[in-house]
Amino acid sequence: MKNLRCIFFYVFFYLWTISFFIVFSPVKLFSRDFAVFLSNIWSGVVIFLTKNILGVNYEIHGKNNLPRNSSILIASNHQSAWETFFFTFLFEDPVFVLKKELRFVPIMSWYFKKLDFIFIDRDKGANSLRIIINAINKLKGAPPKTFIIFPEGTRQLPEKKTSLNPGVFAIKKMIQIPIIPVRHNSGEYWYNKKFFKNPGTIKIEIFPEIKEKNKNDFLKKMESFFYKKT
Repeated sequence: MKNLRCIFFYVFFYLWTISFFIVFSPVKLFSRDFAVFLSNIWSGVVIFLTKNILGVNYEIHGKNNLPRNSSILIASNHQSAWETFFFTFLFEDPVFVLKKELRFVPIMSWYFKKLDFIFIDRDKGANSLRIIINAINKLKGAPPKTFIIFPEGTRQLPEKKTSLNPGVFAIKKMIQIPIIPVRHNSGEYWYNKKFFKNPGTIKIEIFPEIKEKNKNDFLKKMESFFYKKT
């Protein structure tokens, strides 16, 4: 039954995604607000399919830790593709920091550009950090923006602990933007780069802003959130 659910999901997912982006492919002609509206529709339908076909649901804890009327940087652990479309759904108009390879995805890359996503070369640390800082400085005015970064750098297995990129601390120090850590366990259900998924409830925890001013203390605090036992 679980395997059949996965097959049905991917049939509907690809039919929906391909038809949607073909119909709305002239994104370069759209306003940014309309592109955000379309992005929210697409991600909302994917979440609906995920929940009702795959049986992968979610629950959110700590939404009260999100500051109001302020631009923020969400620093999340990274386990699967699930959190990328879910964060689009959850935060409505987020700006992602993505690896440069995604800049060349047909049609979707046009949406990424319209939505001001930030592309970096992970092999060029200092240069990538400058790109992120300059982009956030440019975009963080009114209205407030939500930026999303994955300090682990790439997707990790649920049980794996890795060193976090210290660049996230440099962003906090140079821009003075609140860093809000988010942890989830999507990899326990949405297996990374595998066809079959496991039904269950993904837990998303939004923690209070990390205010430590020392880099080592800051990173240890973030690690304690990312790798805490549930």
